[in-house]
Amino acid sequence: MCPRSNRNVIRLLDLGLTESWRTQALYHAIAATMRIDSPDTILLCRPREPYLCLGYHQAYDATLERQECERRGLAVFRRRLGGGATYLDVNQIFYQCIAHHTRMPVVSRDIYKNVLGAPTKTLRRLGLNAELWDANEIEVAGKRIAGTGGGRIGEACVVVGNLLFDFDYDMLAQLWRVPWESFRELAHDALPESITTLKQSIGPLPVGVVQEILAEEFANAFGRPVVRGDVTVSEEQYARELATRMTSSEYLNLHGADTVGPAKSLKISARVWVQAEEVKVDGHQIRASFRVREHVIEEARLESRPARIWRGVEVALRGVPFNTWQRKLLQQRIH
Repeated sequence: MCPRSNRNVIRLLDLGLTESWRTQALYHAIAATMRIDSPDTILLCRPREPYLCLGYHQAYDATLERQECERRGLAVFRRRLGGGATYLDVNQIFYQCIAHHTRMPVVSRDIYKNVLGAPTKTLRRLGLNAELWDANEIEVAGKRIAGTGGGRIGEACVVVGNLLFDFDYDMLAQLWRVPWESFRELAHDALPESITTLKQSIGPLPVGVVQEILAEEFANAFGRPVVRGDVTVSEEQYARELATRMTSSEYLNLHGADTVGPAKSLKISARVWVQAEEVKVDGHQIRASFRVREHVIEEARLESRPARIWRGVEVALRGVPFNTWQRKLLQQRIH
């Protein structure tokens, strides 16, 4: 076991394939109980069962189809960190870094640059041209391959993320709560165009090989020895308590339940969002959905009451800055 008094040593907890609740609750427990003399810790793990995880500030019913999640038997957790809802399963390796805040940079961008150097260099050692984009997103050929998040929990600085071996795009698209179905269609189509996987980029890879490289690169990134250790009894017990809280109705409904409408903005990657808008023009109540890449419309879907064919306008909106779409719509109406 990694000695608690040796602050230079980073404890590595390789949980392997483990229960879903441990992949979320354990790093929360380690972070919440961290003190200045606690060992900085890196967890590597994969969940046996698929599940969903809400960001701390998200409203459940604005983000996910509650009944669909229940119908599919998918557990839903709420984490203490921000960011968006994620679909997590066995085809992903999670890396979770917990360090005392005094042993990490002060500026969040520097924290991400330090920690995310490890998964980025891991991908490069696997032959991929991986780059860190927009502070905390790892890309290969302009597509996201690793999601990340971070923040403070008690005295701990926490950065978590995953490497995608494979991904179920269809599953995630069915679980979002959306304002209307054309929005879901655009979001569904945006997923494979914006997110890639190791399987797509390289082909099948042994999980153990990737984990070994990842552990080596974390040691390089921190410039400190990484030593395999064990979960303590108290950490395991506290994690069980937190897992119960993280899946409780009270915590899942932290920001309201049932009365919240669907969100009209959905992040696909740091570069790509799907947006919904409503406007009334010439007696037509228009519902518009947009796939937006770096603030520019890539694709638009318009429908209205009374019904009208909007195909010409949809085509004209491609390449238009998103914040000017209504002006462009009015120009098209004149013609």
